[in-house]
Amino acid sequence: MQHRKYTLIDTESWWDEELHKAYLRLDPECKHHRMACRKIGIAAALDLDIDGEGRISVGAVASWSEHVLGTEQAVVSALFDHLRARDDRTIVTWGGVPVDWQLLTLAAMADGQTLPPQALDAPRRNMPRANEDLALLLKGAGRTWHHASEVALRVGVPVSLLEGKVRVIKPVAEAAWLAVQDHCERDCLITAIVKIAWLTTRGTEGLRFEPAVIALVEGFLRRCPDHSLAKELRAYVCALRQNIRTKFEMAA
Repeated sequence: MQHRKYTLIDTESWWDEELHKAYLRLDPECKHHRMACRKIGIAAALDLDIDGEGRISVGAVASWSEHVLGTEQAVVSALFDHLRARDDRTIVTWGGVPVDWQLLTLAAMADGQTLPPQALDAPRRNMPRANEDLALLLKGAGRTWHHASEVALRVGVPVSLLEGKVRVIKPVAEAAWLAVQDHCERDCLITAIVKIAWLTTRGTEGLRFEPAVIALVEGFLRRCPDHSLAKELRAYVCALRQNIRTKFEMAA
């Protein structure tokens, strides 16, 4: 039975106006910000294990911010070190191919950093990927890219856990930095929920969505008991437990 080991990551970034102004000198007709003018300010990671019988365990939940570490380079370096220490785990993102990994690679190029081994992943015959983008997997050969929030809603995540997810601006006050850091950790959790839903469609042995998500959220709360959405997360767990009870009663 396969033991699956994942590290889900997310980043928050914002436009660097100095880079944008410099680029406009080269292309005055440009009407929008270019991706390379964006810098990472916060990164987060969550370890998720699924054993051969579908049991869920949550490992480390970690995050790093420019507010604490001082620079984008320090945030990216901390995330890379975290991933290197987990070179036996598959890295999972939502939209990592078009966004997160591009920004992380640009930051590494600007600072002369080496990417973690999972970022150097290439398709290998009959071997699991070391780096997955769930948004790309869902898109497949089609043309539609789905936002993480709409997919989370589709699999039953309450809207109260997703509010404020679409747009993040660079914080100023310390409390605002902590709020965005919570936001980044929450996004890792949402990606983990969607990953579980995806794996259930693949017939992963022993995995059932509601019990798995209950174990995931409770594991997250043990690691982050003071998270700003702790109350909403506990309510979500209660709702999932009620769904299970209702299904048993209907089947009886």
